[in-house]
Amino acid sequence: MSFSRFTFGVEDRLKGRTAFSAVHAGRTRRESGPLLVYALPNGLERLRLGLSVGRRCGNAVRRNRFKRLLREPFRLNRGSWPVGYDLLVVVRPHEELPLVAYATHLESAIKRLDETWRNRSRKQTPPPDDHPSPPSA
Repeated sequence: MSFSRFTFGVEDRLKGRTAFSAVHAGRTRRESGPLLVYALPNGLERLRLGLSVGRRCGNAVRRNRFKRLLREPFRLNRGSWPVGYDLLVVVRPHEELPLVAYATHLESAIKRLDETWRNRSRKQTPPPDDHPSPPSA
């Protein structure tokens, strides 16, 4: 999917307690550096991002900076990442990293989560029945 504009609009945001709880309840997460990324398939042809930065990460200015530093790589790189997931990124307390480090951590976690969900869907679909059993008399 290519994006003519690299925006981060309302349709790209995961908002509300219910949406965050649903992704968290999916219990599929990957850790990468100071980030803990949860993912849940959303049935859409896009990624949606929710951010959770707790007070332990610093004051409001610092927490908002972390959010901006995470939205930027999402905005710029999501065209090359797997689509169809709601993502919840939980930021753990850490010293600020360069923007490219956040992009690397996000990409790593998202690709591993995509692989996990693809493996789950393969296991849940029954194999095709190549040899149907003869009708019983």
